[in-house]
Amino acid sequence: MPAQPAPAAQARPDSQARPDSQARPDSQARPDSGAIPDSHALAAAPALAGARAPSTVQAAQDAPRPAAPAEPDPGLAQWWRRLLACVIDSVILTLVTGALWGRLLASFANRMSNAVDAQATRAPGAHGAIGRVFGNTTGPYLIVLVATIIVAITYYWLLTGYWGTTIGKRALGTWVVTAGTRSRVSLPASFLRALIFVLGGEVVPLFFLVDNLWLVRDPRRQALHDKAARTLVVRRPPQMN
Repeated sequence: MPAQPAPAAQARPDSQARPDSQARPDSQARPDSGAIPDSHALAAAPALAGARAPSTVQAAQDAPRPAAPAEPDPGLAQWWRRLLACVIDSVILTLVTGALWGRLLASFANRMSNAVDAQATRAPGAHGAIGRVFGNTTGPYLIVLVATIIVAITYYWLLTGYWGTTIGKRALGTWVVTAGTRSRVSLPASFLRALIFVLGGEVVPLFFLVDNLWLVRDPRRQALHDKAARTLVVRRPPQMN
């Protein structure tokens, strides 16, 4: 009888193998958040913070600071000198054109008096007499106004262009110069400056106020007509070209 072969060794079932689930889970590992801080590190922390503090202060000191506003050039004319010079020039122009305005005002007053008397006595044609006085005065008023503007522009234009100043400015020790080289102003620039100053003041309401207040805050003490003509008002005579 043939011998039976020996049975193969029974393999160990996988169920008996150590399951991976029995491995130490990561949750049981010591988390970093729960780590106990080193006492030496805690003791060194204030020292490190103190070491960083001087560098932070030094960086703050080295940081650029906003520049202080520049002081106006001492050679520029102060606003009060320009204001007084304008008053003197205005008085001179008033005296020059006073004859024209005086005759116009006298004629207006005479006509208005006759119109009031006519209405009081109920004379023929008294109705609307006052309105006719204003209508008849409008034409002469515009003629005198245009003549005054022409005289004023000519005054500022020629004196500034040829002399470098006006009578009022000369009395206060100021001159008009170019903004770039501080030399004598040319006749075209002087004409533009005078045109804006006189015509703007006569036509645009409150122009004189805004124009003169502008130079108070302007760093170069320029009024609006100075900026348009690129001029400055200084306390020294202009340099010769």
